[in-house]
Amino acid sequence: MDWIKQYQRGARVLGLMAFMVTAFAAGPPEGDDPETWCEENPEACESWCDVHPADEACAEPDC
Repeated sequence: MDWIKQYQRGARVLGLMAFMVTAFAAGPPEGDDPETWCEENPEACESWCDVHPADEACAEPDC
């Protein structure tokens, strides 16, 4: 396999992984306090806010 095909395959895999991370990023559960959720799950809060900046949980300074 030449290096171009390897590069293309790697780019596809990385792109798919990036898509899946954002697709499965779960926001705050319904009925829970978004501030508490962001404090308990800072990584998930950050990825959720990257995709949904207008969400009320993203108004928190930690996100």
